[in-house]
This record gives sequence, C-alpha cells and structure tokens, in this order.
Amino acid sequence: MKSSRLAFSLALGLTTGLLIWSLLQLLRFFAEGNPLPGMDSFIYEGALIGLVLGGVLPVRHALWNHHAPSLILSPLALGAVLGIVAGLLCFGLGQSLLGFQFSPEWVRLFSFAFLGICLGGIILYVHPSSEWPITRILLCGIGGLVIGVVIELSVMYQLMIPWQLSGLLLGGAIWFLLLGILENYYVDSYLRILTGRQEGHVYLLDQQRHSIGYGKTNDLILTGHSEVCKVHAKVFKQDGQLHLENEDPDGNLSVNYRFVSQQSVKKGDIIKLGSALLQYHEV
Repeated sequence: MKSSRLAFSLALGLTTGLLIWSLLQLLRFFAEGNPLPGMDSFIYEGALIGLVLGGVLPVRHALWNHHAPSLILSPLALGAVLGIVAGLLCFGLGQSLLGFQFSPEWVRLFSFAFLGICLGGIILYVHPSSEWPITRILLCGIGGLVIGVVIELSVMYQLMIPWQLSGLLLGGAIWFLLLGILENYYVDSYLRILTGRQEGHVYLLDQQRHSIGYGKTNDLILTGHSEVCKVHAKVFKQDGQLHLENEDPDGNLSVNYRFVSQQSVKKGDIIKLGSALLQYHEV
C-alpha cells in the first residue's frame, strides 16, 4: 500500500510537470505573435505554474481515495485560483529583486522556493484536515527549490532534453514524492471497506484525525450506503491508540456489532456505520 501510494505520487508529479511544461509552450507560442500585456513573461509563467500546482496539490488526497469528480473540481478550482495569485506574487517579487542587482539565477531560485512555501499554505487552506502544517509547508518550499535548482543545472550543463522540461519533470516528481514519503512515515494503520460499491477500497490513516460520512467535506466519503450520516464519525489517535467517536446522535455506530458512542479499536475490529462495514488493520 505504501509503495503504491509512492508510485501514485511519482506518476502524479511527472504528469503535473509535463502539463505545466506543455502549457508554458502554449504561452510562449501565443506570446510570439501577441505580446503579453502589462507584465514580464517570467511573471506570467509563475502564474501558470501556480495555476497547475495550486490545483493539483490540494486534491492529491481526493484523487488517491477515488472521490467523485464533482467532489474534486471544487477544491481544484479554489486551489488553482489561489495558485495563480501566489504565482503572480512570488514571481513578481522575484522580478523586482533584479532591480537590487541580484543575478537571474538567484531570482529564479527564490521565486520557485517562495512559491512552494505559498503552495504549502494553500494545501492547508483548501484541505484543512492536513496534519503537520509546518513540515508540509517546508517540504513544499524544498520541492519548489528543487525545481529551480534542476532548471539551473540543466542550463549550466546543457542537458539534451529542454532545460525547463527537465526541471519540471524531475522537480515535480521529487516534490510529490517528498509529500508521499511524509504521509507514509506516519501510516501505521488503515481501514478497509467491506461492503457496497467501494468494497475492497483501502483508506490509509495517515493523519491525526479523520472524518467519515457521506458529506463531501469528509476525509473518507462513504457512498451508496443507507443510514450513513453527513458526518457520521471521527477517527483520531490518542495515547498510541486509535479511537472512534460518533458525531451524529441520529447515526448508529458499532464496533464488533456492539453499539458505541466512543471506543478504542484494535487490529481486526469490525466497524459498522449505518449499513457500511469497515475493518481496522495495522501495518
């Protein structure tokens, strides 16, 4: 499971890097015949990079857990808009540093690293249940810096593939892998859905707190089950144990077919929320 998610993170990072590079080529093609108004092309590139990364990074969790497209589009759009603003801010600030005699190489490194930090904040804003906020933001800053470093090295050593493509592919892959490694580090248990259309689906418990229900704001969204509430239960870690707590007085929650309001769970326990059955496993 952990290796599968790392492979997913790698593939998503490469795909995101390729998408950014493709859009940048379209921007350059358009700019050749139609000069871009108002700002330097470097700032437009920052906005485009922020658009894609701001949209994709906050929905990694939703994509991994196979949420419905309608539940992915809203955070993706919000993240993309915030990413554009962050890209304009970071690359615009970087461009202004040229007036203070900073070299273009340092300006690009600063712009990418600062954008990464801002995108880390956007992840936490769009997906509030994300844990380890400082670590996550720092890793995003490192991810942005890696993209800038690889781009500069590609220019310096004149690699065979386009310098920007190499930076976005390798840097994007490392960025997403760093986030996947962070989440995997904290994974020691998971829930497996035993009934319904999601039967067999595995949900990794990689955060301190998780919400379960049919509502789109939940971490684990149960679809196609009867008697499941909008926010049915909370799962949280305390004193080295996993605890389950009923969140809706109208919802039935049971562990090993005994009704509970709050209960610690052990390996192999069967959890029932409405008609949905889940089993708790430890890695």
